[in-house]
Amino acid sequence: MERNPQQRGAIAFFICFHSSLFSADSDEVHVWLERNSEVITESIFVEERVMVRWDHFVNGDKAWYSWGFVRESPTKHFLGSVTGNTPATGRFEWSVPPRLCGKHVQIEMCSGSPPRRTKHACHTSAPFVVEGNCVAEVPVQTTSTTTEAAALREMGPLGLGARSRSWKIGGDVDQKLSLQTTGVRNGGYSVALVVVWLGPLPTYVKAFVESARNSGPSFLIFHTHDDAPSHLKTGTSSVHFDYMPLTELADRLWNVDALRKHFNLPFDAFAQKVRECYADDNPAKGNDLKVIYGALFQKELNGFTHWGWTDLDMIWGQVGSFLEPLLPIYDVISAPDGQRPALYLSGQLTVFRNNELWRRFVTGCVTGPGYVNYGGCYLESFLSEANVFFDEKVAIWYAALRGAHIFVDFSLVLSDARWQRLSAHRKPSLYRDDGHLVVPHDSSVLPFLDIEQRNSEVHLLQNVSNCFSEFGEGWSFVCIPFDTHAMNDAFGASYEVNQKRLFLWPSPLRPVDRGSEFAAFHLHRSKASFKMHWENCGPSENNWHCYKNNGIVCACELASTFSKGFNPIPNIVHFVLTDRDTRFFDWPCYVAIRSAWEKLRPEKLLVHVLDGIEPNTSAAWWQAAKRFVSDVLPFPRSEVPLSLNGVKITHPAFIADFRRIQILYSWGGIYMDTDALSLQSFDALRHWKAVLGRQGGDELRATVGLMMFEKHSVLLDTLLDRMKRAYTGAWGLHAGHVLDDMMKELQPPGVAILGHSSGFFASSWLAADFMELMEESGRVDWSRCWSLHLYNSQTKKYTKDPLELCQNAGSPYKAGDLCAGLNMAIDMSDIYSMVNQGYPLMNRRLEEVFEQRVAEQTQLFHDAVSPSLDIVSVKGFKAEL
Repeated sequence: MERNPQQRGAIAFFICFHSSLFSADSDEVHVWLERNSEVITESIFVEERVMVRWDHFVNGDKAWYSWGFVRESPTKHFLGSVTGNTPATGRFEWSVPPRLCGKHVQIEMCSGSPPRRTKHACHTSAPFVVEGNCVAEVPVQTTSTTTEAAALREMGPLGLGARSRSWKIGGDVDQKLSLQTTGVRNGGYSVALVVVWLGPLPTYVKAFVESARNSGPSFLIFHTHDDAPSHLKTGTSSVHFDYMPLTELADRLWNVDALRKHFNLPFDAFAQKVRECYADDNPAKGNDLKVIYGALFQKELNGFTHWGWTDLDMIWGQVGSFLEPLLPIYDVISAPDGQRPALYLSGQLTVFRNNELWRRFVTGCVTGPGYVNYGGCYLESFLSEANVFFDEKVAIWYAALRGAHIFVDFSLVLSDARWQRLSAHRKPSLYRDDGHLVVPHDSSVLPFLDIEQRNSEVHLLQNVSNCFSEFGEGWSFVCIPFDTHAMNDAFGASYEVNQKRLFLWPSPLRPVDRGSEFAAFHLHRSKASFKMHWENCGPSENNWHCYKNNGIVCACELASTFSKGFNPIPNIVHFVLTDRDTRFFDWPCYVAIRSAWEKLRPEKLLVHVLDGIEPNTSAAWWQAAKRFVSDVLPFPRSEVPLSLNGVKITHPAFIADFRRIQILYSWGGIYMDTDALSLQSFDALRHWKAVLGRQGGDELRATVGLMMFEKHSVLLDTLLDRMKRAYTGAWGLHAGHVLDDMMKELQPPGVAILGHSSGFFASSWLAADFMELMEESGRVDWSRCWSLHLYNSQTKKYTKDPLELCQNAGSPYKAGDLCAGLNMAIDMSDIYSMVNQGYPLMNRRLEEVFEQRVAEQTQLFHDAVSPSLDIVSVKGFKAEL
């Protein structure tokens, strides 16, 4: 028997006196710390390993579990976890974390059955001072509001090995796992979402059912009380109810080989444990079953290509349309509601491929430093009364360490908190319009997203944050930053885990003409007060209006008038030619126009031409490109100022800098330089109000070579005004520099800035960067880029002959990333064939012809254009440079 500290004289009296402040039993001490078997009375030290001791067990029964927290003294504020659900041994070794240095802390230990508050008790230790060489905490920047653009650097995808976790296969687990998918219906994809409900069905189940009809997936609801209303028992074509008593649940769990072998119990004892753990008064325990739904209901899921889990406190929109483009790509798709700053598999909506691996992916153990429940072997939790939140806190580790290709999107599901944020100062409204869930709001509440910045923040957060505090620091799979412009929500970005690396993607809310559409609404804490008025329902059952009135209230009403499929940025592509036939329209220019037509499939592809003077000198490439041009639109030189701030504007690129802003304001759409080659559709980006890209180089500036804007964007008015005031005649200062500074200052809602390695500009205008692009292989993943920018003004000497660059056997660049990108933009064999047919390439004779064309400008036009970068002041005006 261990001695109770009450028997230890004055020391025990000191502990009792202080513990009475917080202990459930003020007369006795049940929690204390030991160092070398001696009771600690006042101080503990950073990184010291101490023994946490406790002696209270519910009814003296050590078959229950214990868990513990660190609390600040005397406020009782939560500071972290000591341990989670561990066997009630009465002892646990704890390493004091450095972040507690200088704090006054107490240890609170609880024992019993965590979900059943009537069956557990908690007690608190005396207070202790944590001593050590305390270093002031440096707050981690978790928004994109303050970091200088010049301080950004390309950090690449986050390697998840830094999280110090590993997965090991248990000795009784079949390692020969099949990766074959099951039945595909009519060559497409089919999804079944499963719910297991312990206890009586809730009142809001009818709203779940009615909204789930024709939402896309099938829904399989297994409930342990045979209390489904008669009109729900029969289900619908897509919603099915199945009464599953606990005896049947025990049978299903017993038939999961890994569970049966792990517990090694007679069936009767196994079934008794199931009845105890999954009883009506422990409803949250059902969440732990989600990770094995694929195995439990394998027969029912046969024929579906994907299975997933959800909850009954959901109102559904057209979730199928959100999932459809993702299903062919990813093993695991999850849609958290954005309220937790971490990557996790959402308990409300997570979908897996329906194959043997993902039906049984949680066998084995997760190991690593820090606290791990059940020694990391979470099969033990299935017959524990404690809810370990297997679905949201642990499952992502198993999936990622098994090599899953995971997509986590924070912009699909609406929560009550997000609804309130989007509504800002007006009364929150939600419309279910012909099955689509729409929240009306203005653009001021949309997120601002800078992928490069957000990526650097994720790197900073990876080992210093504690976003799943219940598990202790370092346990979380990945902690993520919030967007403060979206009022501390995580939406705007999605996260891809592939080959144990983390990639970030822009993920806007899906726009409608006056708001945003969501896949589902998670009632969560509002479910208790949710009311649905069915009295007016009839033909308009598919059309609801929900609002706040002492809770969430929904009623059937006639359809609203939201336009679906609305994209703020029109699919109109613009190119600008401002050189008046003084520059060779070469093969990269042809590829830019053709790839834009083929990859982007625009409504219109417009080429805006200064004074209507099209390429006419060795213009075969231009004539070929015109097959893909919807219209050639001339504009007079007077549309762009002849001079600004006492400096003439004569360079064709500078004229184009100003004209592109005017065009985007008038038309909206996509502006592209004639050396910007399209690699894939931009449709997903058109959900934003504006999209920019950072280019390579030391500064990683957002730049103007490829931009996307909605029509009549007020940002373009502001940008044009700032560009005019900043013009000095120096390269780039009035364009990319002004744009980048403006984005940093304003951080306008609804704007995304892509990272350069996964955006529009994989390289930079620096010759060394471009040479790396030519020579290196595999450094750029073009499938993650929208465009390949050639920076023709600086690099055309390398690209003038496509055969020498990418076809000839002796080319040192044939296997490089540049040639790979060119082949993604267009079938380069077409270019080789055109060259062999006589399409011109730049040579010395052509250079002389164009030099002559430049010289002729002064005779032909009083406002001549010139490729010279010499700064020419207006007579009588002294420019301040």
